Amino acid sequence: MQEIHIRFRIAAPLDAVFDAVTDHENFLADGMTRTTITRSGAPERNGTGCLREVRATPLVRFVEEITRWERPASYEYFIRETSLPLRHHGGRIELTPAADGTMIDWTTRFEVTVPVVARVLEPIVKRILARTFDGFLRGAKGRLEGAHG
Repeated sequence: MQEIHIRFRIAAPLDAVFDAVTDHENFLADGMTRTTITRSGAPERNGTGCLREVRATPLVRFVEEITRWERPASYEYFIRETSLPLRHHGGRIELTPAADGTMIDWTTRFEVTVPVVARVLEPIVKRILARTFDGFLRGAKGRLEGAHG
């Protein structure tokens, strides 16, 4: 099993950062990735029970469910379906106030389900996902620090 943990600081207030990282359709979007809410959650649209479909390419698809929602401190998600041979063990984004901003800890755990090549593929998938997560966080940082700087 692989674990990705990214620690990232954004110079913006906690509430603003929480709003940005839970706006799934805008946060999980870049030149190659788009996200659509297919079922609203509670107590907010992007909260617990929300289903989001993340498409990275026409062939790469994830359906993720928000499984826990604690405004403004954290949320957790679980990949319910994917086009990739992965088994997800859960993900969490946690936010804490920091000097001059907000600290984000993003953790997710997964394993590749192809028995013979999993050991080779898992570190590659880990690097790709970590780079993708970092890109989403950098995008949010640019938007938020521009608005609050």
